[in-house]
Amino acid sequence: MNNKLPNFLIVGAAKSGTSSLHNYLNQHPDVFMPSFTPDGVKVKEPRFLIKEKIQKRLQKGIWNYEDYKLLFESVTNETAIGEATVLYLYYHNEAIKNIKKYLGEDVKIIIMLRNPIDRAYSAYSFASRTLQENQSFKEALINARPRFDNDETLSPMILYKELGLYYEMVKDYMQNFKNVHIVLYDDFILQTDLEVTNVLDFLNITNTNTINTNTIINSGGRKWDSKFVKNLLMIDSVLKNILRIIIPKKIRLSIKNRLIVSFTSKADSINKSIKKELLDYYYKDIQLLEKLINKDLSKWIKI
Repeated sequence: MNNKLPNFLIVGAAKSGTSSLHNYLNQHPDVFMPSFTPDGVKVKEPRFLIKEKIQKRLQKGIWNYEDYKLLFESVTNETAIGEATVLYLYYHNEAIKNIKKYLGEDVKIIIMLRNPIDRAYSAYSFASRTLQENQSFKEALINARPRFDNDETLSPMILYKELGLYYEMVKDYMQNFKNVHIVLYDDFILQTDLEVTNVLDFLNITNTNTINTNTIINSGGRKWDSKFVKNLLMIDSVLKNILRIIIPKKIRLSIKNRLIVSFTSKADSINKSIKKELLDYYYKDIQLLEKLINKDLSKWIKI
């Protein structure tokens, strides 16, 4: 196998701290994780290993092997080479087949798991902020699958409930790869430095104590208070295209961040009846998962 290709992958789950872990690991001198293509285009998630499943639905991604290899062209002396694509967990059958085909069977797998109820609501809140979701949480849960099946432009991220059925996904990875490391989101938030150190140990890397874990990426948990400002920021227009040309990116980002702070507030908590329905939906899966990964998930089944 090409020694400049990934020897570890963060495969998900979405809204479970993967962006933050990517950021922390990338600060280590012995870790290489691509953030941009050689042409300077931002590529947060390559998605190459599941391209057959999502290429029609998602505009951004790396869709051929040569371009995938180019992402890692700048690797020098780093010993841990990786990438993070959260949908590798959901599309585990496709991902595992292609991991073995392109990267081999010795790849180390990192899986981050969050209480599936909280994960679903966080994903819904994120989709609501980015204009992809205009339904109530209850409606969105009911309609997600038919909407997804009937609209090839919708992201799999709207499958709020299904993405949290972890057991079969995790089992598949554990059965196919000898090195699988599980990170629970609650532990990651409460004791970030320890969990990052555990990941470094898993990757056989010495902790240099140079990683800044104070920044949380894509934290979510907020809602728009102004539909006008939401549309202003999220919908493309001729005016916005002109402003992109005449206003420097640094200033645009500063203005955007100020508007987000000023016109968003903490998202409402999940309705108790919906939470109960979701717990019923996930209960058996959580029990099976707990035995599989040998970790205490009792907090996940409390209302």
